[in-house]
Amino acid sequence: MKNLIALILFFMTVASGMGQEITLSGTVRCFNRFPLRSVEVSAGKSGTVITDSTGWFTITMRRGEKVTFEAEGFESFNLQPQKSDTVPVNLVFRGREKDAIVAIGNGYIRKEDLTFAVSNLEQENNGFSNFSNIYDMLRGRFPGVEVINTPAGPVIQVRGTNSLSLSGEPLYLVDGIPVDDISTIEPVNIRSVNVLKDAAAAYYGTRGTNGVIIIETKFK
Repeated sequence: MKNLIALILFFMTVASGMGQEITLSGTVRCFNRFPLRSVEVSAGKSGTVITDSTGWFTITMRRGEKVTFEAEGFESFNLQPQKSDTVPVNLVFRGREKDAIVAIGNGYIRKEDLTFAVSNLEQENNGFSNFSNIYDMLRGRFPGVEVINTPAGPVIQVRGTNSLSLSGEPLYLVDGIPVDDISTIEPVNIRSVNVLKDAAAAYYGTRGTNGVIIIETKFK
């Protein structure tokens, strides 16, 4: 009889816990930096809330429900919290031109923030290791950057610069050191890439006339 009572109490406790409400809060960002507004945060039958201009959200839900974060142009993200908590959420940007237009048009991120973000690709969001060489990695992934195939090999040009040199190639800085050739750099060893042009590149004087590509490796 005692065992039966204990078993009933156990199941009552479990059932009570399953129906318990919890509160989940946090900030939704992309590139681990830029807040995303108007992101849909949905939790099962508990409903949907929208992130504010700072990316902040708060949702009350049942313990064990799955929370889904959705914004067009970004990969969906799921959580299944078991207690009230405050969590940071980082959505991964898909990175295509169409997605950029959608992300801006739906008001998820400011145009200037997204322009800066996609010009500063990070290993976490963009999988550099998926590319066989650095030229394939750069091709079509940075605004204003072109990779031109020539008989002598690929040549990089940064559009929007006033080219004074014969080659038109940008200044390459690898871990802070100027280099003439980046072809031997393995994408899997790259931590981040930054592309500068116009006023931003003027800091480097005439060397930055054709733009500047700053590469930081994991060996720095």
